[in-house]
Amino acid sequence: MRWKISDNGHDPRQIDLLAVLALLVMIVAAYGYFTHNPNKPSATAFIVPSQSVKW
Repeated sequence: MRWKISDNGHDPRQIDLLAVLALLVMIVAAYGYFTHNPNKPSATAFIVPSQSVKW
């Protein structure tokens, strides 16, 4: 199948290529998120709900 640039819109293979690239970016971002250094304390780990709040 040859690559042809059509005047009436995007080639479906270009959309597939963009989808594959987006998935790769999401996989790399998820890997970086789940393999962060646990020795460095996170600021959100120390948030404790207040005991004086009345609902």
